[in-house]
Amino acid sequence: MAIVDVHNVSYTYPGNQEMTLKNVSVAFNQNEWTTIIGHNGSGKSTLARLIDGLLPLDQGSITVDGVPVNEDHLSDIHQKIGFVFQNPENQFVGTTVEDDVAFGLENHQVPRSEMQFRINQALADVAMQSYAHKEPGMLSGGQKQRVAIAGILSLRPKILIFDEATSMLDPVARRTVLQLLKRLKVEKGFTIIAISHDPIEATYADNIVIMDQGHVVAHGRATDILGNYNLLNKYQLTLPFTEQLKRALQARGMQLPAEYMTEEQIIKWVSQQLIFKN
Repeated sequence: MAIVDVHNVSYTYPGNQEMTLKNVSVAFNQNEWTTIIGHNGSGKSTLARLIDGLLPLDQGSITVDGVPVNEDHLSDIHQKIGFVFQNPENQFVGTTVEDDVAFGLENHQVPRSEMQFRINQALADVAMQSYAHKEPGMLSGGQKQRVAIAGILSLRPKILIFDEATSMLDPVARRTVLQLLKRLKVEKGFTIIAISHDPIEATYADNIVIMDQGHVVAHGRATDILGNYNLLNKYQLTLPFTEQLKRALQARGMQLPAEYMTEEQIIKWVSQQLIFKN
């Protein structure tokens, strides 16, 4: 069931002649993780901002959990969506981690009696409760992004949008954040929309949307998209490591299954082949 429905949306930035989005229609299913991939300028971040009402619609319509995205409903939309940006530094306003998480709750006029409970719960959800009284400047990049996520979780949205939210993190911190999001999706039932150019991040998704020059050019299950070499090659998108490994093994004469395989599946398959040969 779609919780976000984008219908015939086009958008042109003020002062530009060329449209950034061109008649885009796409639906995002409830309780699923969809990653939008594409090169810079493909329109993926613009689409995310239109969904959250951060940009005004030019043409077309967007509904979020049955509510139309327009000026009359922005308050409702922002209660349903939590938006995490690329640079966590730009999202900190408090002098301590706890103060920062509290900021959004204060803006939403959450009663003091409930506020501390929500802060503690959100920080526990991202394994940052022991850092509650630390200054944000003392945290690593990955820890800062987890605090930014906690601030969003405390507001209890239904939908989380991540705009290149792991792109500034080192590989270890990136994996930690992605595994956190995967767990939260399962435990909390979130719908996740992630904007990324990282093939590793795309492997965590249930669905993938490919955008190119303002158009949605492909939309399907992640296993189908990531396993489609011709499609990814057509739009000059980097193959996930597992697909690169699979193709290298195929070049050595191994007849691996055609569908997308995870690292664990490839290791298991190769191990079984070695056992069979022996």
